[in-house]
Amino acid sequence: MAITGTPAPSTSIGSLFVRESGSPGSPAIVFLHGVGLSGRMWDSHMAALSGYHCLAPDLPGFGCSNRLPWISQADTADRVAELIESRMPSQRAHVVGLSLGGSIAHALLARRPELLDRVVIDGSGVLPWWGTTLIKAGVAAVSPFLHTRAVIGIVGNVLGLDQETRADLRSASRRAFRRGFAEANTLRISPEEIDAPCPTLLVAGEGEIKPPVRASNAALAALMGNAEARYAPGQGHGWVGEKPDLHRQMVTAWITGGDLPSELLPETISWDRAAVGRLLADRP
Repeated sequence: MAITGTPAPSTSIGSLFVRESGSPGSPAIVFLHGVGLSGRMWDSHMAALSGYHCLAPDLPGFGCSNRLPWISQADTADRVAELIESRMPSQRAHVVGLSLGGSIAHALLARRPELLDRVVIDGSGVLPWWGTTLIKAGVAAVSPFLHTRAVIGIVGNVLGLDQETRADLRSASRRAFRRGFAEANTLRISPEEIDAPCPTLLVAGEGEIKPPVRASNAALAALMGNAEARYAPGQGHGWVGEKPDLHRQMVTAWITGGDLPSELLPETISWDRAAVGRLLADRP
């Protein structure tokens, strides 16, 4: 299955670059990449899902969209919504998001749920955490050196990136990396997301680098009517790079309504009741 790259329809401040495969009119999947990366990270998923119309945009500031400014998470979600409305005859799509892409998927659930079929959110939570301030400070400190071999090596190891995908970090906007990361780590729940009717899989690696992500997943699964939380044993934040076959199996199963791989375990964090309370208290 050939994967091509094209610009999305123009907006007032430019166009997203989009990698695309499959035929318009087929059931659609939009893949949203992690911070510093590009839609290229989803090439193997898109090739495996040859019966679908797959699109993987490079988000503002990253990949071939690196000259577009990162405005905000809401702006990026609206751009993805425009992509679905303009490229999908049905104006609906499944959405799969990792990390930063997962935070955009959260925003789409809150802002434009009518465009979404089934959703997979990997490694992105909505619970506040005391360590966020430290992590944001660390990212701000290293972002001026984002294109150096040392920083690329550290980020690549955390995300489980191969050498080709690590090359995307060299073209990423430092500002977009810093601001996108900060927004993804200060995401909060909204009543609209809790009430969204879209079946949503909330997943993380067992050793997720941000501990509240798994608690957030468990809490949201308890609050949302159509959500399920799972985790990948022995894996970290970038488990899509360590276990790509398992990740593809998971995505395929969820969007088709099939049984999830047995390797993925139901989230059973014992403190999810406290997390539910924190989420409810944090609602605007």
